[in-house]
Amino acid sequence: MKLYRIKQVLVLLILAAFASCQKIDIKSFDAQAGEIAFDKSSLDAGNQLDTLEIALQSNLPYRLKTASNWITFVKANGLASDKVQIIVARNRELVDRTGIVEAYITDQVKTSLTIVQKAGEVSSETKHLYVKATATASTDGLSWEKATSLDQALKDAENGDVIHVAAGVYRPTVTLTGGSQAGDITFEIAQNIKLIGGYPSQASTGATADPINNKTELNGDDKAIHVLTILAPKTPGQKVEIDGFTLTKGKAGGTGTVPSNGLNISRQHGAGLLIAGSVVELKNMRITDNSSANHNPGVYLTAAADVIIRNSTISNNYCTIASSNGGGIWNDGSRLQLIDSEIVGNRIGGVGAGLYSLNTSVESVNILYNVTIANNVAGMFGANSVGGGIYAREKSQFYLINSTIHSNRAGGNGFGGGIAMYGASQMNLINSTVTANQGGMNNAGSGGSAIQNASAANNSLFIYNSIIAGNVSTGSPELGGNAFASYSIKSSTLGTQVYDYDGKLGTKTFDPQASFGTVGNHGAYGETVPLKGASAATTDGMTTLQLQILGVNLSAINADYLLIDQKNVSRNGKAIMGADISVK
Repeated sequence: MKLYRIKQVLVLLILAAFASCQKIDIKSFDAQAGEIAFDKSSLDAGNQLDTLEIALQSNLPYRLKTASNWITFVKANGLASDKVQIIVARNRELVDRTGIVEAYITDQVKTSLTIVQKAGEVSSETKHLYVKATATASTDGLSWEKATSLDQALKDAENGDVIHVAAGVYRPTVTLTGGSQAGDITFEIAQNIKLIGGYPSQASTGATADPINNKTELNGDDKAIHVLTILAPKTPGQKVEIDGFTLTKGKAGGTGTVPSNGLNISRQHGAGLLIAGSVVELKNMRITDNSSANHNPGVYLTAAADVIIRNSTISNNYCTIASSNGGGIWNDGSRLQLIDSEIVGNRIGGVGAGLYSLNTSVESVNILYNVTIANNVAGMFGANSVGGGIYAREKSQFYLINSTIHSNRAGGNGFGGGIAMYGASQMNLINSTVTANQGGMNNAGSGGSAIQNASAANNSLFIYNSIIAGNVSTGSPELGGNAFASYSIKSSTLGTQVYDYDGKLGTKTFDPQASFGTVGNHGAYGETVPLKGASAATTDGMTTLQLQILGVNLSAINADYLLIDQKNVSRNGKAIMGADISVK
């Protein structure tokens, strides 16, 4: 009993002391009678990391909040009037930015402060930083002899700077801006810089990059949701350039999004690479063996990113659940140019194993020059899934030029082993070959083994100088599904049928078994299917003049590619259909 009374007395003494120190009348506490105001309505901040201080007058306990992810607080609450300390991150953008800080007692009793931060600056001189796998952050990175860590170099680099990276394996340790989960570690690029890999592991002054022989690997160790995240702001005349890296062992599939640089970054997409709202050019990249417990284990393009990928491979990325879409690349409302590259061996539980294109609000533009899309599998767990190679969904625009789509597979009873279309998308197939894809393997319906139109009367398909033949099913046609809103075929084969330049069906036929050579490496970046012997495909294709006219009419593409094949061999003076014009 005595012990109980002693505890009661101690509690009362503590409460009395607390109330005395804070001068708060607990009995008369009324939040609606609160008064709160900053000493000023706005603050100006420089473009560097800084801590701002401002007086806040409040007669009751308060809290602070902001929607700007570049603003944080030393302390986000208080009991009464105080000096509030606000941390502003370095502004890497080349424009001023504005954020609002709100101090509130209740939703009705509140005040706000506007912070205007000065724009970042373009360095007058290009700084070169050097990175080795064995280096630490303690060195300045201004030479190979004083190489620094990759995390430190990315932190120090400013717009226009160049980071040179020696061969080795690099694992991210820094959390994505705004991230809060263990898996949010990533290599983050927030400035328009150049990143070059492929230097010797023990590089010294004068070393040159050779990414083929000096493998430079960014490895998520099956822990990072995104191995590489690019969020650099769009700035006229600037872009991010990355050359000579392997991105592997990313593992997407966390919950929610990360508020970072004004964007909400998905944890469900882009285990290997996520690009949001940036202008980026990638060269000599291998994005391989990344996984996802949700969608898109490979590359995710979002927020109107503008991306060029050259001489690169997106391969063997996979999902671990059945309800997963978009294996190799998911273009979500961005612009993609894929050049002299390949998307191969990606596996997905749902649809769009190779290249998936979907944003229901804005166009997703995909322009492919000299690309191979092969051996991708949709519905890997047995679901009836369409689009083994490509799934073009709402508002997607596709231009496939000198490209080979072969040996992709739709899942279960799904159609469109090569290409599936849905929801007002447009496909332009030019100088391309679509063969050996599997669709409708357990379904003898009319869905289309090579190409399926999965929605009625709102997709458009235009076929020029291409070969669609030798695709596999239980009885489906090469092209099937619903009626197209617009459709034309010129100087092309469809199954055994041959169409002339006016789109009329002639008397000639095409035999894929007799007329195709062996699929393999014949001089292009990826595998191609050459022709064998004389056939309508070697004589009845579009002429040089006809291809030139087509190039004038299709302003969205680089018309020079219409006059070469997938191996960059000239089509001049030839009238040969398909991606590979060599005749074995």
